[in-house]
Amino acid sequence: MKDFTKWDDDSEKGDHLSSRSVLKNFFLGSLQEMYYSENAITNDFDVIEGRIISPKLHEILKIHYAIHLKHKERLEKIFQLRNETIESKNCVTLNALLAEAVKQLNAFQDDTENWEIALILVSQKLAHYKIASYGGLAHLAIKLNYRPAATLLAVCVQEEEEYVANNLAGIFDAFLAYHVESYKI
Repeated sequence: MKDFTKWDDDSEKGDHLSSRSVLKNFFLGSLQEMYYSENAITNDFDVIEGRIISPKLHEILKIHYAIHLKHKERLEKIFQLRNETIESKNCVTLNALLAEAVKQLNAFQDDTENWEIALILVSQKLAHYKIASYGGLAHLAIKLNYRPAATLLAVCVQEEEEYVANNLAGIFDAFLAYHVESYKI
């Protein structure tokens, strides 16, 4: 098995160039998956938005919707900077997260309060997936010396982290404090 702690220690120049080419393709494929993800999350928000009763939750998820749109624009800018065609690639991971989300939300279809709590948890899962994905892509961009792309991707990570910390965590605590007597904020 190859020692993955020695990325830059390829013994032959050809191996290094081949490895770099594979890394570039992986980077592009991952960008395309995130573009797919942003579009899918946006479409799914349009489907569920009308079911959200809590004004605060609706406001918070509208903020996240706006963040998705910014991320989509940044991804388009990265494609343009790299002279790549803007296209999406099916993302199996996101599809699995969304399928699980549908299952969880359907479990509370007739229970608005718990449906909204499930929606908050689903939103947290999606946000953390995006944090991990954009963070990994930012590191790949640095490795590939795509500095402008790395900067744009790092901003996406920061926005998602701030969104979770400033919005989702607080509203989840508020929902639990309101619905669960023994829960303390």
